[in-house]
Amino acid sequence: LYNAFHEGFHKVCGGKVLQLFEPNELQAMVIGNTNYDWKELEKNTQYKGEYWADHPTIKWFWEVFHELSLEKKKQFLLFLTGSDRIPILGMKSLSLIIQPTGGGDDYLPVSHTCFNLLDLPKYTNKEILRSKLIQAIDHCEGFNLV
Repeated sequence: LYNAFHEGFHKVCGGKVLQLFEPNELQAMVIGNTNYDWKELEKNTQYKGEYWADHPTIKWFWEVFHELSLEKKKQFLLFLTGSDRIPILGMKSLSLIIQPTGGGDDYLPVSHTCFNLLDLPKYTNKEILRSKLIQAIDHCEGFNLV
């Protein structure tokens, strides 16, 4: 299996271009950056409409998010961006936008992957937010480059 991968990889990406990269750079290009700096993501997030960093719904969102397992957080990235990988330059180059949406407790969060935009209803409590967020990320499908 490795030989087939090796042969195919060198057929497509071989030649002098490989000499331009260090092994860790090639790894980052193939599998993505693995430095998941979740606090950086929070710091770079922008808010629209009635939301701001200290809005109760936003505070609940980040509390719930930081309590999620690594796998659930990666699923959230898939839900939000269409990929569970972070950019080569890291979380600082990933800008999330959260905006309020109508519907309240009966509605799930909705993502717009082309814009890294999250429509987040104003839930009445943190547990409902947790339940709806997990339900949304558990039932999403992304797209992959490979």
